[in-house]
Amino acid sequence: STEELVGYMVKSLNLTKRDIVLIDRTTGIGQSIIMNAAPARVGVVIHADHFSESGTDEDNILWNNFYEYSFSQNKYIDFYITATDAQNILLREQFLEYKGVEPNIITIPVGSIDELKEPNKPRKRHSIITASRLANEKHVQWLVQAVAKAREDIEDVSLDIYGKGACEDDIKKAIEELDAGEYVHLMGQQDLTDVYINYEAYLSGSTSEGFGLTLLEAISSGLPLIGFNVRYGNQTFIEDGENGYLIDIDKKMDDKEKVNLLEDRIVRLFSKDDLNEFNEKSYSIAKKYLTSEVERKWESVIKKR
Repeated sequence: STEELVGYMVKSLNLTKRDIVLIDRTTGIGQSIIMNAAPARVGVVIHADHFSESGTDEDNILWNNFYEYSFSQNKYIDFYITATDAQNILLREQFLEYKGVEPNIITIPVGSIDELKEPNKPRKRHSIITASRLANEKHVQWLVQAVAKAREDIEDVSLDIYGKGACEDDIKKAIEELDAGEYVHLMGQQDLTDVYINYEAYLSGSTSEGFGLTLLEAISSGLPLIGFNVRYGNQTFIEDGENGYLIDIDKKMDDKEKVNLLEDRIVRLFSKDDLNEFNEKSYSIAKKYLTSEVERKWESVIKKR
């Protein structure tokens, strides 16, 4: 079987205690790897939200099925890796509450930046960027609506949308319905390495973000961020009122309320805040994610015997 083949392959590696085996999703292969990896250390990398909130109550937790097996076999796992401290803390609390154990959980960002980028010319005034897959959970239509409303107070505010995806036609329709084509643009998929520095702010409508590489890229170019107070990326990269805004939402809110909250923060950012201070705070947060810093975290894992 496939599982037997995987087990044979791992066993044939003749691993030693100096080796480390990293597993991401364990479905169909986890047992074979764990049974044949000794004496190597085994680590599990968690690249998504690890549980379902709707399926969790005081007595039971519904783990993400990609990670459920590795959680059930925690005594054979030397360490788990999460991308953010927020997820690390939550997973640690849940292991203790639902399983009565305290496994070794390490935070290592899933991405890094090689350098901080500073503009060599003025940023475009009142310009906003967003970048993502154009998918339902990113709620880019809300961003279009919020910017359109913000034009009532900030007459030259603009939004450029980078990315491709299944919702592109819906977003085009939203732009047309609001007659926003002059200031909201679909930019397609591009290399954004030197693009963020042209803008004054980054806007997110996402209601779930495991890490948020575009958020990291944005703060590495000094951009203030506006997004919802949801796990995990926004909470990692936004310090409310210091380099942007974390917007509290709940399940009772309708889409219109969320759009109004986004619009309020856009107007506040451009009319009341000191953008230079926000720029500096974003740069300060981004320093922790320089490649050299992330390498040190991996080095500490690898050297531990």
